[in-house]
Amino acid sequence: MPSGRWSLQPVYEAARRAAPLAYLAIAWPEFPAAAAAVLLLALENTLLRRFHTPAVLLHYAVASLLPPPQAFALAVALIPLLHWAKVADNYLSWRGHAVIFTAAALLKPQLLPALVYTLAEAAWYLAKYAKTRPRVEGPPKIDAVAGAPLSYRLKIATGAPAVVRLPDGREVEALDGEVEVEVKTRFDAAGLYTPEVQVVYANPTRTVRFRKAVRHPPIYVAPRYRRAVELGEKIIAGAVEEVAGAREYVPGDPLRRLHWKKMAKIQKPVVKLLEGRAAGGLKIAVLLYATSPKALDRVLEATASATATALARSDRVEIYAVTRRGGEKIAAERRTYREAVERLVSLAEVLHVEAAAALDYADALPKADPPPADVVIGEAAFVKPLCRRGAICLAI
Repeated sequence: MPSGRWSLQPVYEAARRAAPLAYLAIAWPEFPAAAAAVLLLALENTLLRRFHTPAVLLHYAVASLLPPPQAFALAVALIPLLHWAKVADNYLSWRGHAVIFTAAALLKPQLLPALVYTLAEAAWYLAKYAKTRPRVEGPPKIDAVAGAPLSYRLKIATGAPAVVRLPDGREVEALDGEVEVEVKTRFDAAGLYTPEVQVVYANPTRTVRFRKAVRHPPIYVAPRYRRAVELGEKIIAGAVEEVAGAREYVPGDPLRRLHWKKMAKIQKPVVKLLEGRAAGGLKIAVLLYATSPKALDRVLEATASATATALARSDRVEIYAVTRRGGEKIAAERRTYREAVERLVSLAEVLHVEAAAALDYADALPKADPPPADVVIGEAAFVKPLCRRGAICLAI
């Protein structure tokens, strides 16, 4: 392995310190150029030690004071120093450097090589980055639920070193043109999302930046209420029926409650008496309007969960759906649980107003107070005035 003292960085620093001496030798005894060379020599060993690009630009300024042939040769010789200086601390784009050297070349044509280098570097990297074809590969299908954390892995091939801006706001470096990352994000509203992945290329001197947007694999975000329905079906299916006894069948009793073993013994129809089951169905009132899709989704989620919980303890739940057009009664049973929730979804409506203005907007809604209910569900601004004593209010 070569010694560190022969690396390019010490060579670059030594060349910067020695260059003013060369300017002084060429300029002597011409006063303006020689004085500028002495001043630059003093600055290189004091104030300019920690600066790179501004220091090399001062080198070009001093070189422009020398006779044209020598100035042209120095403008060419300083190009490697300018390159390494920009790698160290460049703050300008290639356009900024082009403006500086265009003005310098108009005043001193012998500085034209610096302008040619600047434009050639920009053209080379712009053409190179324009030809890249970044790719984003993810799972075959990305499913999520609104409001729930989502985590998945992405493989990104940029074709050249670049910085990748992910949909979750993070930035990662693809140093060798390829990177694999884990994305953690969350979507508040249901829908189909194809967020852009931003790929930002930058050359070593950071004078050229080139952005490309790559389409993200589609993300299917389901509403909150769908997850609540799936969980609700599991709750209902897992509800254990404990038989406490039997009684004689009367017209209107559900046929599924028939106690077949008992009937085989006594030869007459009887139904099961279930332990812990509610004698009457729970009554739920739900306001099916909200200020935003997210708020309405939360209302439907709470309704689906409450209905499933009630059906785990009773055979029937009465739901009174309050809409802007009036009210509708919906009977939910265990076998019709999903259909009942889907009916509620079909009646739901988004008002598309600001949440802060919901209280004022409530006065414009038709007065459709629900009948007495055990549970009242709705967005907070609308449901609180309808809460009655003894009822459970779920203000979303």
